[in-house]
Amino acid sequence: MRLRRFLSLFLFAAVFLLCGCAHEMIVSEVLQSPEQAPIYTRYNLWYTDPMRMDTLNMLQGEILPFGTEVVITSASDREICFTTVKDKRDFRIKFSTDYRMMSAENYLRELFSTKNESDLTVGIRALTVEKLKAGIVEKGMTRQEVELAFGPPCAFRTPSPALDTWCFWTEYLVGKRIIFTRNVVSDILVL
Repeated sequence: MRLRRFLSLFLFAAVFLLCGCAHEMIVSEVLQSPEQAPIYTRYNLWYTDPMRMDTLNMLQGEILPFGTEVVITSASDREICFTTVKDKRDFRIKFSTDYRMMSAENYLRELFSTKNESDLTVGIRALTVEKLKAGIVEKGMTRQEVELAFGPPCAFRTPSPALDTWCFWTEYLVGKRIIFTRNVVSDILVL
């Protein structure tokens, strides 16, 4: 009887531990890049606390600009930790499928790139690039430019990036709605 109880508790604990463990990702395999290839942020990352960022990418606080070279120190289905190459600042993003509605691997692919700032901004005027790095979106900008400044919209409010309206948050339950006409920003509404 004691043995059966012990085995039941042991089995329960083992299942709990196995289910509770984070699944580590091999970054070079997920990004399909050579192991030592430089990695860059694909869009602006907004934050108030660099160690408590989330997948919502709420448009407030400071900005880590797109095209910033980083070293990913750890990546799992729960969090992604990285350090900027230039100034050695540490960042941590808590991953949640609730906002992005995608796997951690797809989020990692969405978040980082092997393209540097020059590659990400081919064909974009220098003045517009500076505005985007400052997180400024204006009428007349393209979808690509909006994505560089604000990141891709969260799927739970914008189910498809092909839609003509993208929603972003500036604080809890307050945000911006970007409206496109023929793939160019035609209006920006504050929600």
